[in-house]
Amino acid sequence: MIAFRLVLTAVALIGIGLPAVASPRHPAAKAADAKPTTPEKAFPLGNTWILQSINGKVPVGEAPSFALDTTMRATGFSGCNTFSMALYPVKDQKLAAGAIALTRKTCDKATMLAERDFLVGLHSLPTWQASDNGDLTIKGRTGVMQFRRGI
Repeated sequence: MIAFRLVLTAVALIGIGLPAVASPRHPAAKAADAKPTTPEKAFPLGNTWILQSINGKVPVGEAPSFALDTTMRATGFSGCNTFSMALYPVKDQKLAAGAIALTRKTCDKATMLAERDFLVGLHSLPTWQASDNGDLTIKGRTGVMQFRRGI
């Protein structure tokens, strides 16, 4: 019994198998201080975002746009059709998308290709960055999309 207590005391003293405790003298405290965490940015909900360019190319015709509401439903115009989908801002400033509901209007080939690039860009778990001047950048599988906040 005494030997068991000694082993238990020794384990408690040296911390074998115990989680690290952050104290001023504990090495884990220095490691925790070395990596300051920055809070996740909140996606700007309730705004309409109008596409300015995809990979530096200005959209032809009426520019695609979307708005993301507080229920995480994105709705908008994709260049030829209107669409709706669940769009969730997730960790590391990414956007996770659900299935896309899309009208079935047919447009010219160039418009349809641009529409596809726009929707794939939103649907490909892209990263996003909002600036203070009203711009939004979304980087996805089809490249970089630049948006301007609508009125």
